[in-house]
Amino acid sequence: MYLNHGKIAASKVVNGLVIGGCGLMTFINLLFMAAPFSNSANMHGLPVLIFLAFFFMLTAGNVAIIIWRIMAMRKVSRCRIYNSLLEEDHDGIITYDSIASMTGFKVPFVIRDLMWFTGHGYMVNVTLGRNAVRVDLLSNETEFVAVSCPSCGAVVNIRKGGGGRCQHCGTFMRLQEDQNV
Repeated sequence: MYLNHGKIAASKVVNGLVIGGCGLMTFINLLFMAAPFSNSANMHGLPVLIFLAFFFMLTAGNVAIIIWRIMAMRKVSRCRIYNSLLEEDHDGIITYDSIASMTGFKVPFVIRDLMWFTGHGYMVNVTLGRNAVRVDLLSNETEFVAVSCPSCGAVVNIRKGGGGRCQHCGTFMRLQEDQNV
């Protein structure tokens, strides 16, 4: 609900292409590094060392890029975690402390992550405040609707256009557009 799905999909494609390309180049570089050690190679001395150093540097660079893109993929998965927490919040405001306690991350890390996600357009319709994140509703609907939990039947107040968790059994519910209330 608060994710920019187009940006996340594009990020997945770019990360996959970069990792695949660098992985292929790393494999090719390793083959070239093994060439001087074959029985048919007549290479000795300084040219071999220069040759190996060049391909070793290329391989190290490719491995560093692969690690960098894997870390970027992990960051995007954290974006999904934050999104799920924001979707489950019933009043539209959630403190950084509570996000940190639910994720296990430290508060400065959560703030830095959320600033990056909103600044780079991965998360939309959220506003970062001094102590909390405020959800900007996708519509002008600010009222709450009482629905019954599908699991236990308890009455739960859910913000229109959002979702919530039953306080009794913990079931997550999303208010459907076509649901009659």
